[in-house]
Amino acid sequence: VPDEVTIRCNMISPSGTKEIDCETEDDPVWLHAMEYRLTISKILGRVGALWRAALILSLSEQLAKLNDDELNYAIEGDFMEQDFQEVRRGVIEQYDAFAASFLQLGLMGIWSQKPLIDGGEMKKDVLPGIPKGPVFRDVMDAQIDWMTLHPGGSKEFLVKHLAQTFPDFV
Repeated sequence: VPDEVTIRCNMISPSGTKEIDCETEDDPVWLHAMEYRLTISKILGRVGALWRAALILSLSEQLAKLNDDELNYAIEGDFMEQDFQEVRRGVIEQYDAFAASFLQLGLMGIWSQKPLIDGGEMKKDVLPGIPKGPVFRDVMDAQIDWMTLHPGGSKEFLVKHLAQTFPDFV
């Protein structure tokens, strides 16, 4: 019997930290965070373990571009000179916040996440009417998306979701 991993999701709100039931939570802030999580997971799925190198390369490119850009701009006819170090610090802080969001959203290692339902089980038990080909890939991708949007979600809720999403194959 493999070790089961339990994932607990929490959200900080004005009233304090509350534990989230990721399968049923409908708070708009939570849903937005999970959509962001899905978007970032798609990028991380492409770069995988090289995400740090990709982030540093992107940051380096942004900082190098600053050297080429004009740091003076007009505001209502007055010229205001922006301190180069301040702009640089701002760019670095944005990248730092972006990388911190990976940790906060539990995205480290998501590129190696295995589906809850493998292809054989999907065809045999979950969606027996599913044809081979691109539609099968769409279903498997929908499964990964659901798992990303519902971290720690149960197989039972996933099966219900897939049956509702792809009723023609049930």
